Amino acid sequence: MKNSPIGMKSIFVVVLVLTFLIPINVFAELPFYVALKPGIYSPQSSDLDSSGFNGEIAFGYRFNPNIAAEFGIGYFYTEGEATAVGATFVVREKFDINVVPLTLTLKAILPYKQWEFFGLGGAGVYIVSGPYDYYYYDYYYYDYDYDDYDAVLGGYLGGGVHYNITPAVFVGVEGKYLWTDEVKLRDESYGIPLEAKFKMNGIIATAVFGFKF
Repeated sequence: MKNSPIGMKSIFVVVLVLTFLIPINVFAELPFYVALKPGIYSPQSSDLDSSGFNGEIAFGYRFNPNIAAEFGIGYFYTEGEATAVGATFVVREKFDINVVPLTLTLKAILPYKQWEFFGLGGAGVYIVSGPYDYYYYDYYYYDYDYDDYDAVLGGYLGGGVHYNITPAVFVGVEGKYLWTDEVKLRDESYGIPLEAKFKMNGIIATAVFGFKF
């Protein structure tokens, strides 16, 4: 028995529809994802003066096509320097900043074919540590090394775009602006109290490499 033209057209339409629907269904069935985000941190605070490496691993859950949440753990590095000049003394602090952020992010997503445009906002705890050099000069020259750590709260807003290479693999770019409370690092050397204060407000820009499961 020969296939009728109407039957063949119906099969073609069904196959065509399934071709477009299958990726959507597959994306919907993969709510969990992990993403690696290498990039840079650029401080915008006058207290810090050096851009440095930023890296993050994010673990996410997609509640629906338009909303997701991420837990992230990362690392970024920067440097800073502060100088105070008095009538009879000069004090200069130079510090290397190592930061480990623990963050929670909410994302509002606008899917378009294989693209996903999103805005994000979140907050976290920023654990700050590092070695610091303290130079003091009045009639004599003193050079002290000290170390301390602090944990401060921070918040951020940003956005980005992802491209789904396959139902399980995506790449993209992301940017956000960070605000933090003031970091306070204190130590003592030979009975002399030492202190450094700074905020870590800045821009974080990263590439994104992700896998859904």
